[in-house]
Amino acid sequence: MKRPAVLLAVALLFISFALICYRIIWLKYPIFPAAPQKVWQLSMDAHIKGGEKEIKVMIGVPYTYKGQRVAEERIRSGTLNFNLLREGPNQIGVWEGTLGLEDETIGYSATIQIQPQRTLKTKPPTLEPYPPNIGKEEQALGKRLVAKWDLLPPKDRLRRIAPAARGIWGTPPPDAQDLQAWSGFQEKHGQLEALLVLLRAADLPARVVQGLELAESITNSTLIWIDVWTGQEWESLQPEKGEIYQKPAPLLPLTTGGSPVVRTLQGELSEIRWTLKREIINQWRMSFEYIMHSNRLLDRWSLFRLPEEFQRTFRILILVPIGALMICVLRNMVGFPTFGIFMPVLMALAFRNTGLLYGLGIFAGVVLIGYVVRRWINKFRLLLVPRLSIILTLVIIFFTVFALIGNKLGLRELMAVGLLPFVILTMTIERFFVITEEAGAREGIWTAAGSAAVATITYEIIQFEPFQLTFFVYPELLLAVAAVQVLLGRYTGYRLSELIRFRKLKGTS
Repeated sequence: MKRPAVLLAVALLFISFALICYRIIWLKYPIFPAAPQKVWQLSMDAHIKGGEKEIKVMIGVPYTYKGQRVAEERIRSGTLNFNLLREGPNQIGVWEGTLGLEDETIGYSATIQIQPQRTLKTKPPTLEPYPPNIGKEEQALGKRLVAKWDLLPPKDRLRRIAPAARGIWGTPPPDAQDLQAWSGFQEKHGQLEALLVLLRAADLPARVVQGLELAESITNSTLIWIDVWTGQEWESLQPEKGEIYQKPAPLLPLTTGGSPVVRTLQGELSEIRWTLKREIINQWRMSFEYIMHSNRLLDRWSLFRLPEEFQRTFRILILVPIGALMICVLRNMVGFPTFGIFMPVLMALAFRNTGLLYGLGIFAGVVLIGYVVRRWINKFRLLLVPRLSIILTLVIIFFTVFALIGNKLGLRELMAVGLLPFVILTMTIERFFVITEEAGAREGIWTAAGSAAVATITYEIIQFEPFQLTFFVYPELLLAVAAVQVLLGRYTGYRLSELIRFRKLKGTS
């Protein structure tokens, strides 16, 4: 008889474990949905001058790729139309339309998670040709300046070229005539393009990136840096100072390949402001939009797909089996006496509206007053159903009185008593009276205290937000709960209360 129950429990545990592993490994769900994580909140606000004219503004925005996840994107376009498009390696937000006389404000915001990236084998980028405005003599000049580092590994080559942006060439220094020619080249083309020519001459693939520094700030301008391929990974170089950012680089790319972040093809921007701030959120928030737009089977049947008002209900409802499991443990293994099986769970759900202390107070008050009334009507020798109907009516009267008192005192918790399970309270009063009459007041009070204790424990479990989030993201955990309940159903050993009660007999056996 035990074997089928064990096999059922093992099967339920296996199914639960397999579904959770599938979500984590293949669907990339967070292992601990309620675990806090640090993210960046990015917002962009731009003001466009009015004047009854056509407007087209293109602004680079971040996107999800390996090492970075973008979620909770919000767009403000006012009277303009908005489109999101890919332009090579970049993602561009396009605001366009006809603007009236008044100025228009557009905006973009997103939550960005920077993920630690492992060094993986990646296909090396192609070495781009020199810019078309760089002549043969200038190319040859660059080759002569970096020739002494040709035999070094790519990383070391980069670390020799970077200080050259500040005029530090190491020993031996280049020819004085070449240095003078290089100084003229920098004045003509600028520091950024001069550094790109040196990197190209050293056979190091490089690209210009424009974006923001990952630091809490409000700024009107973006930062430009150079990403350099060193054989296994990209390293970021600050062109003005010739410094290499330490990994991971505290940078947020917006456009790559030399494209400007902001382009106004028609109209005029009067102001643009970028804001970055650090926040701590739960990991499930980063997965929400991904799940909502996924076509995979488990994502399509996720509880996230429910309307928001029903999601709040199911975040609580899905934990009720945990409360039932706790009742199994406390009754069958610990030996807590309770009024019925499900009364503590229903009471715990009601306590969410009244609060724990007010809920326990109302429970105790209604049971005590109900017991006094029950003793008084006992002398009338009424039949069971009419007697219960009278007690039910009195319970509703008590709830009404509590609500009126709560309204006078400004206590909303007392006005929420209508959500308490009044039918269960009616049966509890009857059970409390019977137990008190048959087994004494001590046994009745002990049973009432046990019911209150179980309801309190269940309430604390249901209110525990990490449990709510974890079971909401992984509802298959209910199968594991059912497996434990099956195993508890086969438990026939001593209860903890019995071991304590009969501990004196232990030495006499």
